Amino acid sequence: MRLRYRLVLQNRAKFVARAGGPGRMLIFGLGNMPYPRTRHSVGQLITDGLAAKFNVHLAYEPKLQSFHGEVLGLPMPGSPNNKRLKLSLAKTKNYMNLSGPSVQKTYEAKLRHTQTFHPRNRRVIIIHDSIDQAPMKISPRFGGSARGHNGVRSVIAALGTQDFYRIRIGIGMPPRGALEQYVLEKLSKEELEYWSPGGEGIERVWEAILKIIEDEAESE
Repeated sequence: MRLRYRLVLQNRAKFVARAGGPGRMLIFGLGNMPYPRTRHSVGQLITDGLAAKFNVHLAYEPKLQSFHGEVLGLPMPGSPNNKRLKLSLAKTKNYMNLSGPSVQKTYEAKLRHTQTFHPRNRRVIIIHDSIDQAPMKISPRFGGSARGHNGVRSVIAALGTQDFYRIRIGIGMPPRGALEQYVLEKLSKEELEYWSPGGEGIERVWEAILKIIEDEAESE
């Protein structure tokens, strides 16, 4: 019995080594679609920018409650055998505080058949606004609480875990007592240019995504 168990573990280890990385990642931008180009919707603006970078159309899929598109055949950073990466890009149609069900449905549909030995939650990257960072600053993070962000809180509740990647996009600290109004205000011209398709911010976010994928590949 012990020998059999050892053989199972050895075979799995060999398969992981051949896999060389997560294979598929889900990038999900949070926001308030009825309030585009606002601070609270910067995650969706960036998702649109990533879609434009790879010439991908985000089409609405009612079963997922999200707009979704796929990038196929990307070289995977850190892969020892030139494995290709499948990238799902998505954004919700719901309000920010109802983001969770959209993320969960897309997560189940797109990551359902991935290898169980590479936890599916580690294949999720949520892009969202953050008042804890200065405008146009990027702060990747794995796990942790929602830190008062209603969209992230909804995602945690829907996935049943805090353990997923986030890329926090700085929008600056609002005046005291003015958070709700502040996040629904339009981004500045400089911020819009930075986060729009072809902007420098899109390239910086993509670099952060590649670093996450590379770290995941190396951790296997």
